[in-house]
Amino acid sequence: MSDTKNKRVFKVEVADTNEDGSLKFDTHGNIEFIEKEFAVRLPPYKVMEEANKLKSKIFRESLDAGDMLRDQLDDILRQKGLWNDQRQMEYDTLRREILDREYQLQKGGIKLNDAKRLAVEMKEKRNRMVQMLSSRSDLDSQTCEGKSENARFNFLFAHSLVYNDDSLTPFYPNGLEDYIVDTENPIAMRGATEFYYLLSNTENLDDRLPENKFLKKYKFVDEKYRLVEKGTHRLVNKDGRYIDEYGNFIEYNADDTYYYVDINGRKLDEKTGNFVVDEPAPFLDDDGNPIIEEGTVVSEQPVLEETKPKRRKKKVEAEATEEATADTND
Repeated sequence: MSDTKNKRVFKVEVADTNEDGSLKFDTHGNIEFIEKEFAVRLPPYKVMEEANKLKSKIFRESLDAGDMLRDQLDDILRQKGLWNDQRQMEYDTLRREILDREYQLQKGGIKLNDAKRLAVEMKEKRNRMVQMLSSRSDLDSQTCEGKSENARFNFLFAHSLVYNDDSLTPFYPNGLEDYIVDTENPIAMRGATEFYYLLSNTENLDDRLPENKFLKKYKFVDEKYRLVEKGTHRLVNKDGRYIDEYGNFIEYNADDTYYYVDINGRKLDEKTGNFVVDEPAPFLDDDGNPIIEEGTVVSEQPVLEETKPKRRKKKVEAEATEEATADTND
């Protein structure tokens, strides 16, 4: 991704199409994907002016409708049981623990593996802080200020996302009208994050976190800050076990291909999630003799759901992370 003062360029993998707009398929019948470049740019003054007018309009409408103000947020959170003294104590404890580990990383003088453990713990604790703030963020979006700010941001973004071609063709020709029905589009989701950084004049928050700076410096993570095995760059979890990009346990063959395993290292079939057993043995009767069921087909027993390879999607929560990061820096 390139970054300039007035524009941020990013790439997204999208389905390839033919000249008539139909999807392209490979010889195996799978959809072909290609990487395309998109960009977000700072909107012109006229668009900014229209966005500010929309913000004021939404705020007045929200206030007239009786929506709460941001100053009332803490009281509402406590009334709804979404925040209490115990959660505040946990949040403050996490904040102190992150700062203590950050100090130890800066001070040095410990084994590198111990420093890695501290950095990983910082990531986990910061993620917990973000999770704790999610209820606050969700409720904040329902305040008069939250609704009006979201409306302004969406309006600006809808007029700022473009194809990164020679003419910077608008991605949403009709602006906000097109965007509000396309918010789950991966291009829009990635673009909104990039636009947030462009408007706030900040870099990716992950790049600024002290634990990530340490882990990247000593090559414990890849460019996406995922833990990797030094030397091979294979993805691993915090315990050093091999995983795929979705967090499923895997083991490698000698030729660098891999197969799925359960938590105990037993091989799994990638398609079904069932255990791979070469020759299932017959069950035995009380005397230890094999039981032969003639003419009966015994169906294969499925593996418990949690052992099956899974696919997960993670959504970036930039603002919650920003708040959690800011709290640890106060």
